[in-house]
Amino acid sequence: MKDKPYLSIISAGLCTPVGTDLFSATAAIRAGLDHFRETHFRDTLNHPIIGSLLYDCQIWGPARFIALINDVIEQSLKTITVDKEHIVVCLLLPEEDRPGMFPQWLKMISETVLQPFHTNSIAFNRGKAGIGEALPFVQEILSTQTADVALLIGCDSYFNAETIRHYMDTHRLLHSENRDGFIPGEGAASVALTLADNRHSHVNILGFDTQLEAAHILQTKLPLRVKSLSEAIEHACQGSYLSLSDTQFHISDANGESFYFKEISLATTRTLKEKVAHYPHYLIAKSLGETGAASSVMMLATLFEWMKHPEGPGDSGLVISSADSGERTAIILQYQEVK
Repeated sequence: MKDKPYLSIISAGLCTPVGTDLFSATAAIRAGLDHFRETHFRDTLNHPIIGSLLYDCQIWGPARFIALINDVIEQSLKTITVDKEHIVVCLLLPEEDRPGMFPQWLKMISETVLQPFHTNSIAFNRGKAGIGEALPFVQEILSTQTADVALLIGCDSYFNAETIRHYMDTHRLLHSENRDGFIPGEGAASVALTLADNRHSHVNILGFDTQLEAAHILQTKLPLRVKSLSEAIEHACQGSYLSLSDTQFHISDANGESFYFKEISLATTRTLKEKVAHYPHYLIAKSLGETGAASSVMMLATLFEWMKHPEGPGDSGLVISSADSGERTAIILQYQEVK
């Protein structure tokens, strides 16, 4: 990473249950608000499942994804004058093998969304793991001047009967018989990226790295080791020329399951070489629930707006994304203000 130019976030878009545009959603997330409500899905005791649903969106299936994605694209491109055919899109979507998510749906979504954009545009159907492939792809596209602007987009929804049933049967979902689970959510986010320059105030991605953890949540043989997340954080710090103690906060997509809180707590403790008085851990799921493939982009979009605020979390921070399949991605962000 350190031999490549930094990436800058120059605009962003958010569509969530707590706000359907960047400014309202970021304000709600900063305030710790949520929109958790009883849904029409039921658990084994016939109690309603609590979820974070976009109630005003009355279309379902692939059309729901496409509508949410088009919304955040429109938000991100408001201040960008580049034609769509010169913008490369990197689209993060749910895993192909997730119950309730069909390959033909993902194909329809990606083909519809990517069609107006640069021919190098791509979709990663890997859920949370997609961010680990997306950032190197975007950096390569911009470094080789294939395009001057890239759009990183994430979209996901857990509101499908088969999906809900799967996560309930595997004891992952929060319901009346399982208190160590996640609240299902949905939404979309987009960030526009360019190569960093010193002429404008932007949030820069200084370093990132992805490692594969063998002791992930889907297996039961290996104990929690935190090896890969610790390595990802250290490598991201090396690429940014910052130590972790130089950052003022960390934010993650931990979804409410104790496994991820333990892992992140151990990893940050291990990689903080110097003691710091205060190192807050912000959670996107606290307001939005589990948003899967969209979660990493939601964190980037939120921080793009929040870090510029006079009462923001700090000038530099650590972003952590953890996939169920073991991929651990760490990103170092820094707000660069030009006066």
